[in-house]
Amino acid sequence: MKENIQVTRSKEWIYNALIYLLKKNTFRKISIEDITKRAGVARPTFYRNFGSKEDILIDQGRKIYERLMTDLETGMNEGNVTYNSINKMVRVFDEYSELFEVLIKNNLEFLIFQSFEVEISHLLKKVFGIDKEDKYKAKFFEGALFSIVVEWIKNSKAESVEVMTEIIYNLVTFNK
Repeated sequence: MKENIQVTRSKEWIYNALIYLLKKNTFRKISIEDITKRAGVARPTFYRNFGSKEDILIDQGRKIYERLMTDLETGMNEGNVTYNSINKMVRVFDEYSELFEVLIKNNLEFLIFQSFEVEISHLLKKVFGIDKEDKYKAKFFEGALFSIVVEWIKNSKAESVEVMTEIIYNLVTFNK
């Protein structure tokens, strides 16, 4: 079921306010009042949409995951599925790197990982053919992919999307 436009807009304002505040303050120092004031919404609006500050970030993580899955769905029949899927994943993380930068600065990247962890088995099955029954292999790929992307963002994305795609592809296919 689609959210109504006002709910979507309110969530966006709240998310943007939190990102703005995270650039200036630590996560701990930011209050719900700070967020609602910056977003221009009332506290009840905040609590209608989120239970906590963390929920804002988890919600955004789900949106990133949904975007990634949509992008992957469109590329499942294009050439080298693994390579193209990794490229799409890196592009999505590149697009949302501002979020990751402030999360990393505040040691909160685990919140995005947490929102992916529940759903990532679908991604691993589609891209790498890993079933959730093979839990150790799944955990290996989850942690490796996420850690590589976080490290790339920590390094100010020094490598291009294409270079990162090559690096990850070579690692997961055990080339080089």
